[in-house]
Amino acid sequence: MKGQWGKLGGYFLGTLLVSAAVTLGLPMLGGGSWLPQLISEEGSSIDVLFWGLVAVCLVIFAIVASLVIYSIVHFRAAPGDLSDGEHIHGNAKMEVAWIIIPTIIVTVIGVFSYIVLQKNEIGLYDKAAASKKGAATMQVDVRGFSFGWAFRYKDRDGEPFTGASDAAPSPELVLPVREVVKFNVLSCSGKEKLGRVREQVVRELSSAGKHNEFAEIKPGICEREWNQATQEDVEATEAEAKAIYDARHKKADGRDLTADEATLLDAQPIFHGDSNDIDVNHAFWVPEARLKIDAIAGLRTYVQWEPTRVTGPNDRFQVVCAELCGSGHNGMRTDMCVVDAATFDWWIKLDEPGRRAAMCVNLRLLSCFGADVNDRDTVIGKLNALTKTKPGANCDEAEEAAA
Repeated sequence: MKGQWGKLGGYFLGTLLVSAAVTLGLPMLGGGSWLPQLISEEGSSIDVLFWGLVAVCLVIFAIVASLVIYSIVHFRAAPGDLSDGEHIHGNAKMEVAWIIIPTIIVTVIGVFSYIVLQKNEIGLYDKAAASKKGAATMQVDVRGFSFGWAFRYKDRDGEPFTGASDAAPSPELVLPVREVVKFNVLSCSGKEKLGRVREQVVRELSSAGKHNEFAEIKPGICEREWNQATQEDVEATEAEAKAIYDARHKKADGRDLTADEATLLDAQPIFHGDSNDIDVNHAFWVPEARLKIDAIAGLRTYVQWEPTRVTGPNDRFQVVCAELCGSGHNGMRTDMCVVDAATFDWWIKLDEPGRRAAMCVNLRLLSCFGADVNDRDTVIGKLNALTKTKPGANCDEAEEAAA
């Protein structure tokens, strides 16, 4: 048996080396790696946990595969042998072992995962514990909807940054380097136009003594915090509400409806409670930061991380949806970039037209000039003109365009 254990050990070692080489080497054939580059402080512990799990999985796979290979080689039936194999009714020691050993492995993985999670979440829910790591120095409200993202920026106390008179949400995520950022994540429906302008509709119909069922629906969290109704929204919704009101009373009086009126009534949803929050769930994720969190309709979730490096001209980071959310899921992504503190202080005070010029494609090139840029508005204007024709421009081309 001693010799057999040696053979089994050889099979194990060989299987482990081959499986490790295949697992770790395949991505390198194309010059890549299993993980994208790391841009967050918290992601380093997640990487350690990930590679630890990979090592455990490789060992378990090698044990199972070596036993299978050993059995095939040493216990295969001789040619022409059609007899039944030996009948085995169980082995109590083996059964205890394959219960206890996996339990220990899963418990150890759970404990280490909990430690990493607690380390990354210090100060997220417990302000007293924040002193151990450093509480978030700013917040970002993240709004996921079918199918896109919107971002609003706040200070550590949750108050909007002062400066810009036009504080429209940003379609891209821009962060300052070396600032712990708390993300307040929420999924909002792209189908809530009527809900966003409920107050204006109710006010008009109530003044005429008319009942409106929107008044019976409690405003949801998205409507309370992300009211972005335009005047066109208001006018269109008021007109539609009036047409619905007239068609319903016409039907109640027994009068014939026109085809358009019948179609309008048939298209109206039946509301049950807070229906303006209806949407599928999404997931907020920047792969290079490692951390992600579900974006749940009507329920706020939180995650925090600290960017560690300024985004350069060759970097391409994106916020992506990590939850299959419908036909537009593959396109639910937007650019994300990290800038130096001085550039962020300048960027956060821009109005909406200014931010349209200072998109990530241009902010990446702005990093070519370092943190001491005298006139960022002028430089960004020139970079914006450059990237419209050449979005993949390098630092040399950026410096030439800005000269």
